[in-house]
Amino acid sequence: MFSDPALWLITAVFLVPAALIAIPAHELGHGLAAYWQGDPTPRNRGFLRPQLRAFIEPYGLVAVFLANVGWGAPIPVNEYRLNSIWSKLAYALGGPVANLAAAAVAAVGLRLLEGIGAVAIPIPPIPLDLLAFTVFAIFFLNLSFAVFNLLPIPGLDGWRIVEGLFRNRNARFFFDVSTRRREIWVGVVLVLVLASLLPPHVNLLNVVMAPLFQPLSALLIGRCAVYISLQPCLL
Repeated sequence: MFSDPALWLITAVFLVPAALIAIPAHELGHGLAAYWQGDPTPRNRGFLRPQLRAFIEPYGLVAVFLANVGWGAPIPVNEYRLNSIWSKLAYALGGPVANLAAAAVAAVGLRLLEGIGAVAIPIPPIPLDLLAFTVFAIFFLNLSFAVFNLLPIPGLDGWRIVEGLFRNRNARFFFDVSTRRREIWVGVVLVLVLASLLPPHVNLLNVVMAPLFQPLSALLIGRCAVYISLQPCLL
């Protein structure tokens, strides 16, 4: 961002349509998973239809443009109806799976465009290349959402998976973590910022996301995708 503000601004523009797809897809994925597990709350409260404003979480949206990751506002569910480990896991995985499906669809479109000669770059402004870059941004952000939200950090889906598997054995621990979620997130952000500012200037998101992001990207589009702020390709 700071080394080339103009390039960051141009690429940020293409994240707008990507976010308009990735955020609702993620939250609708959770809502549908809960509904299919027997919880009518998302349907009864009108959340099983596209309504962007209800899905936007300000910090998650800011993260899209600053770090190329993000999250949305959770759809309300009745977790007492998710009364088995498998239903809790299905609910937690609903969002990432929806993003992965959206990324797969975008990957098909990107391969088709590249097959007729398009290059996914925003400069120079050639119409077919701009279309390809738009589809690439949609692919990248949806895959980023899927992988990032699977990290085992309180508040993300990866932590829901861990909690679903082990909460019955360690209820007190998970309760304590839930009461300290804000402090944990402050610590996570502080570690990420310090790691990027201090030598050797490491983007820790690249490191923790690469083991899953890199093979999925290679499988879907034949290469590891990178964007301006996130390059989770270590090999």
